[in-house]
Amino acid sequence: MRAHVDWLTFTLPMWFSTRQDSSYEESIEYAFVSTFDAKTLSGVFGGEWELQERSRAPYTNAWSMKNCGITLFASQSLNHACVEISGKGCERIIREEMMEDVINAVEARITRVDIAVDIETDTTPTEFVQEKNHKRMRAHGTQISSTGETCYVGSQASDRYCRVYRFNPPHPRSNFLRVEYVFRKDYAKTVCRGLLDGGIMAIAKSSAEAFGFTHVVWEVDAAQSVDISIISPSRSAGNTVHWLITSCAPAFRRLVESGDIRDPEEFIRRYFYST
Repeated sequence: MRAHVDWLTFTLPMWFSTRQDSSYEESIEYAFVSTFDAKTLSGVFGGEWELQERSRAPYTNAWSMKNCGITLFASQSLNHACVEISGKGCERIIREEMMEDVINAVEARITRVDIAVDIETDTTPTEFVQEKNHKRMRAHGTQISSTGETCYVGSQASDRYCRVYRFNPPHPRSNFLRVEYVFRKDYAKTVCRGLLDGGIMAIAKSSAEAFGFTHVVWEVDAAQSVDISIISPSRSAGNTVHWLITSCAPAFRRLVESGDIRDPEEFIRRYFYST
């Protein structure tokens, strides 16, 4: 059994200089330089970047590292850029033994992480997901095609779901069952914190527990799991945590996205932590 990070998305803060000779590209470069150390910049992001013909909303531009599985999205109207690292890019970073360095640098700004587990077995996706003790995490569909079979557990529109699939022969990975956990937003952040604290196998174990998988082929070599839950505040009147999350957090996010709050971390330190 092998577990690894198979997708990583995070944002980088951008500050646009008031200098007349400053450029959009300089702001993007500074976003990387102010986030990562020299070793990570060179080893992970030091390749050849190419401007792509198309981007995606809300970003107007996209650059990809040639043959590296890393894409940067940015816009002159936004105060952040977005970096996506695909499975191919994650494999390269893992080979270079720099995945934890990347995650540690951007932990608070991670918006998506996928944890993949490959199991060498004849078990089908349907057989695997049927062995489950979590009543809330129910399968939401199965897709069967000429290339293989995929089962989904949880809604793909939610902040966490799982897909279990395997390819048909002659695909080179046809002898493996893959279990992929997709975590977004707050779940992504807490999963990455757990990965840094407990390691990838502890996260794999915790993910299986969160979805309730109990099939006998699932044998994770980890002494214990880590907590990857997020705050689920009570909706009772007067609950301070619920008020902060539902009322204050959206307003704060809008101010950050509009550029009225240019440095969120400094803002919080100044107005929430100062005595």
